[in-house]
Amino acid sequence: MNSGFDAVAAAQALLAVHRGAARFPGLVPPPPDPDAAYAVQRHVIQGLGKAGAWKMALLAGRDRHAAALPGRMVWPAGVRLPRLPSDACIEVETALILGADLPAGVSALTAMDAIAEVRLAFELIAPRLADRRTASPLELMADGFASAGIVLGDPLPGWRDGMRDPLGITLWLDDRQVTAPEVAASLAEAVDFLAWLSSHAAAQGLPLGRGDVIITGARIGPLPLGDARTARATVDGAGVLARLT
Repeated sequence: MNSGFDAVAAAQALLAVHRGAARFPGLVPPPPDPDAAYAVQRHVIQGLGKAGAWKMALLAGRDRHAAALPGRMVWPAGVRLPRLPSDACIEVETALILGADLPAGVSALTAMDAIAEVRLAFELIAPRLADRRTASPLELMADGFASAGIVLGDPLPGWRDGMRDPLGITLWLDDRQVTAPEVAASLAEAVDFLAWLSSHAAAQGLPLGRGDVIITGARIGPLPLGDARTARATVDGAGVLARLT
């Protein structure tokens, strides 16, 4: 990590937006490398409270990385969410819920055994930076890959069968059914990420624990929310509802 980059100062700027300040154009200077971006993430989590969730992301669309999210940014379905900016987006995800602590370096088999359930979920996308289209990949990484939180829905029946194909998710914004492609993401891929994350999280001083929520990539989206007041998704009798202010 470049010693000229001040991760604490960058985190304080992002924390100010979390606490109600206006969004700003970008981090000056931006993080020079992934280690610097992770340092910012750690300081943001320290400012917001205990980590309770993680998201998988690809830096610049290529390299596997992750973001720690505070537990207070995970909401049950149906609650009225904090106000989001007008350019906020939404993704339909599946969320792994851990039923046991996961130490560093676990095998895929141990990671699989630690999953208590898989739930249908939404991820809200709204960075603390003014325009995610002009922010650099490392700035977005420092800002938790632009995540604004997770809404947890119902457990998915039959998730242990592997989730190898598209699930057939139906999405509505208000009363409008949205036509959007769904990405297939197998359980095996999610478990591979979870095993990797066990070591990464421990290295960040944020080891994975029972009850943690892990989202592993968008199945639908990101899609702009516009002026929608509700978002709803269903599949195989499971559902998730987000009430938007």
